[in-house]
Amino acid sequence: MKRNQKVQTQRVQKEKFQRTQFPVLLPMNEKQKELLEALKYNTLVVAKGSAGTGKTLLAIWHAAKKLHYGDVKKIVLIRAYQPLAGRSIGFLPGTAEEKLLPFYQQMIDYFEDYLGKATTEIHLKNKTIEICSLETIRGRSWSESIIIVDESQNLFVQEIQALTTRVGDNSQIIFAGDNTGPQTDLKKGMDGLTYLEKICKRYNIKDCSFNVFGREDVVRSGLTKEFVIAFEEEITQENTGSSITNLYEAEIKRATKVSHKPSPKPNPSTKSVVKE
Repeated sequence: MKRNQKVQTQRVQKEKFQRTQFPVLLPMNEKQKELLEALKYNTLVVAKGSAGTGKTLLAIWHAAKKLHYGDVKKIVLIRAYQPLAGRSIGFLPGTAEEKLLPFYQQMIDYFEDYLGKATTEIHLKNKTIEICSLETIRGRSWSESIIIVDESQNLFVQEIQALTTRVGDNSQIIFAGDNTGPQTDLKKGMDGLTYLEKICKRYNIKDCSFNVFGREDVVRSGLTKEFVIAFEEEITQENTGSSITNLYEAEIKRATKVSHKPSPKPNPSTKSVVKE
């Protein structure tokens, strides 16, 4: 009896959600339009490129809409979080989910924008929006779900191998990230996003879409766009040794050599002349 009441309540809630108009999102440029089309028709979608181009936002809008209308049963959020520049606030208190929440807050904020705060909280409580850590994905299988992997430029090759084999029937996996240089924290070896693209091309894996955003597609703000351009230019300058950091390091080396230069020794063959 209790189960029937619970099922009935869920159906009423679902119908209530379906009667509510879902927010419309219009693409701001051609690249965003292409990504939205790819999200409609492909099982594996990669959105990579410059920061501030709307990669994560579009992925979450697409997933939230599918969940809102009952097209999927669940959304799984995974984030390849890395301490920024080696900084860390140490161990966080609480449950595993409470520890992860600060890293996922921006994604949760997007869901609240499209589904509403109360509805998002209900989904999080019922695990229809699940925050998942990379450490716990082995052995999992997600059917009728959308898996969103954010900051995927920080994935290792082994993590890509694990993630792509978790996708069950009627599911979709979306990778969002920027492996161009400034945003990646993996400085040695191949990052997982690059590996994923190469393996899909080599073995001609179908139903995959790779969407690349450039500096011209930045929509977050004018300031963000200017900094993205500047940082990407600096990466180009690094290859020629003329970036700001290259010049600064060269200046420090020159200053160090001058400060450590030995003072000239007196010539022993020179005799002092005593005036009488």
